[in-house]
Amino acid sequence: MIYAKSALVGIGGAIVAALFWIVVSFVLPIFMPMLVARMLNRGGASGASISSDSILLAALVGFVAAAWWGFRRFSVAH
Repeated sequence: MIYAKSALVGIGGAIVAALFWIVVSFVLPIFMPMLVARMLNRGGASGASISSDSILLAALVGFVAAAWWGFRRFSVAH
């Protein structure tokens, strides 16, 4: 049962890590230059691209970290 709980925590961690990676590598590079240009009253353009490989890697790292944390947390409780 500890492994199942750890896997569920790992899946949650993978989702959080993938969403965080998308925000950091895609959304921020697009909106930050627009905000700065708006504050300085200048025009400009920005762009960003992201591959599914980097999202998968972020999800894998998030899964491993969260599952390990969940396993340690649930094994200490018993």
